[in-house]
Amino acid sequence: MASAGRVPGPERGAGPVRRTGLALNAGATAMESCVQSLAHTPEPPASRIFRGCGIRSTLGAQILILLLGAGTGVMSARLLGPQGRGELAAAVLWPTALLMLGSMGLNQSVVFHTGRKLFPAAEIWTGGLGLAALQSAGVILAGLVVLPLVLRSYSREVQVSAHALLFTAPIMLFSGCASSVLQGRLRMAFFNVTRAATPLVYAVGLGLLIFLRKADLRYVVGAQIFGLLAAACLTFGLLEKAGRPERAWNRRACASVAKYGVKTQFESVNTYINQRADQLLLSLFVAPHELGLYVVAVTLSSVVAFFPQAMGIVTLASGSNLPMAQARRIIAQSFRLSLAWLLVTCTAIFLAAPWLVSFFFGARFSGSVLACRILLPGTLFLGLRQVLYEGARALGRPAVPSYAEGVGTVMTIVGLYLLLPRFGFVGAAIASTFAYGTSLLFILLIFNRRLGVGFRRFLPAIVGEPLKI
Repeated sequence: MASAGRVPGPERGAGPVRRTGLALNAGATAMESCVQSLAHTPEPPASRIFRGCGIRSTLGAQILILLLGAGTGVMSARLLGPQGRGELAAAVLWPTALLMLGSMGLNQSVVFHTGRKLFPAAEIWTGGLGLAALQSAGVILAGLVVLPLVLRSYSREVQVSAHALLFTAPIMLFSGCASSVLQGRLRMAFFNVTRAATPLVYAVGLGLLIFLRKADLRYVVGAQIFGLLAAACLTFGLLEKAGRPERAWNRRACASVAKYGVKTQFESVNTYINQRADQLLLSLFVAPHELGLYVVAVTLSSVVAFFPQAMGIVTLASGSNLPMAQARRIIAQSFRLSLAWLLVTCTAIFLAAPWLVSFFFGARFSGSVLACRILLPGTLFLGLRQVLYEGARALGRPAVPSYAEGVGTVMTIVGLYLLLPRFGFVGAAIASTFAYGTSLLFILLIFNRRLGVGFRRFLPAIVGEPLKI
């Protein structure tokens, strides 16, 4: 249910796909060349470890998820229109918010404990499953209280759809725990397949609805739920093939997994608030039509975020398996590659935004262009921040990103309070971009002063490390 391509047509889409493939290979080559420079270190060769963590498959999966996510955004917008797209956003946002609040950083904790081998795999797995069961019950109970209150102004169709998504919480939490074991073991090919399964099935379902001309919110939500079920079955099947851990209870292992998760949960919740508070509040205070315009602006401005997301995933997985000095080098290089990518792609989208909105979403969504342009600098800040957050987790400091997110959350709340009543969804875009930039600056300060990665290491032109991408 998270936010997640646009597929104009076989011939029109072939060129961009080939260029994306070239960018993928170039980015992976640049990252691998950076790691190979660590070969003089007598510790385990970072290049071998990094290649083993699947940079190419991770980038490939992010590109596929980008295409599928943007494609489902286009299809749902064209199928439902601005009003229906806003209602879909409201039905999805609130169950997702409750799931985020109740997950308690479980996935990141399982990845870290599995990678560091802090306990036997069977004990980590069993502890993770036990925590997922408790979290599922908590999320569902909270949703039964919260959803009728926040969605009372929406139609019964929206309320029923939101409750249906709420009851998928156990599916998402248990399958998330399983996929985190794969990520922690550096079985990145399997892990990436599980990530792409849900948007792929959802895209197929939307395509079928368009073909059948079924412009019904309930069917769209049903396609999402079917995608979650298919992905869960695939995840457990791949874990079985990779070697599912046995079950072995250890109270200390469960407590350790929970403790790490709680430390990272504050940051995760604040991240979600920073990224979704605008849409949550818009769903309460503006018409669904305006929320639909804003969702399209977010969709278009975030299509380039797959690259820093991939860098963050690989940074966490590889950094958790590397000595600290080498992990810091990986973090810095991931940041530099992401910065170069985002500068180029965000500028291109800024210039082409009016044409892109009209071509992919239709003239009914032309009001989203200004908000999209305002959100693009925020996309750059958000992507770079994500790389640093995953880097902090890889260094065993899961609470560090929470400080930056706390600052960002305050800025988000203040900005929305001041700007949302006066400027509507455009004000929400301004507040979000400002909050993303503030939290990025704060986490950079923490890395410089506390984690041993100075500002110079994030700027290749200054440190004399040419960047090839």
